[in-house]
Amino acid sequence: MRVIFCFLFCLNLNIKAQPTSSLLWEISGNGLQAPSYLFGSFHLMCANDFQFHDIIKEKINRTKQFYAEVDLWAPNLQQEMMSLMQLSGTNLEKLIGEKEFSRVDSLFKQITGIPLKAINPFKPFMASSILTLKSINCADQVQPETKLMEYAKALNSPIKGLETIRDQMNAIDTQPLDSQVAALKQTIIQFDSVKHMMQTLINLYNKKNPDSLYRFIKENSRSDNFETELLIKRNKNWIPVITKAIKAMPSFFVVGAGHLGGETGVIALLRKEGYIVKPIAY
Repeated sequence: MRVIFCFLFCLNLNIKAQPTSSLLWEISGNGLQAPSYLFGSFHLMCANDFQFHDIIKEKINRTKQFYAEVDLWAPNLQQEMMSLMQLSGTNLEKLIGEKEFSRVDSLFKQITGIPLKAINPFKPFMASSILTLKSINCADQVQPETKLMEYAKALNSPIKGLETIRDQMNAIDTQPLDSQVAALKQTIIQFDSVKHMMQTLINLYNKKNPDSLYRFIKENSRSDNFETELLIKRNKNWIPVITKAIKAMPSFFVVGAGHLGGETGVIALLRKEGYIVKPIAY
């Protein structure tokens, strides 16, 4: 059931002066002429849980380009994603097994209002994504990075991605299909537990402590491969993109907050490159 949280890594202590942790970080030093900024997001949450603070807006105003994990407005993004999510030579019913599919299909429809057969040709990630939407208990949901992107776009900042949608899907595909199917079945059967875990993640996020959130994700991941492929490798792949961007001009980056913390998180990796990365209170 934890696979669906792969892109929800994503911390509201009102820390006053000299914070030791935050979701908003300044990148400076190492020859930079002006600072850049890094923000840890939660990919989907209730609208009333997201506060677009003026300090975040002010930091975006100071930069000249905006990076998300993926440029959500890239041409043909949706079509490419749908193509990449198609199963080849099989379908969900075959992967789950005919005997079990009827039960899982019924439970999935009770939760989502959609029969699992409707997405039979697609990889388990699509069904898991739909379940993620239903695990957040509110009608008014937002994608915080989209709100930040819209603000940057209104300032005429170029919008770019640290990776492509193909990169993201390839990272997910490193998880064996049988593991993805097992996680999907567990998510459907134990959906109340999924909702509880989602609320725990949101509570951790609201404490603005990336290390705590990273530890929770690490402790609850299905395998070491999950952490390696979906967090560590992607973090390392982003560093050359980030460092090239900040040398060119002041930049604002938004990534899932689970990518910030830990010894292989984006903050630690930037520090290893010689940059000063310090938290900003908001």
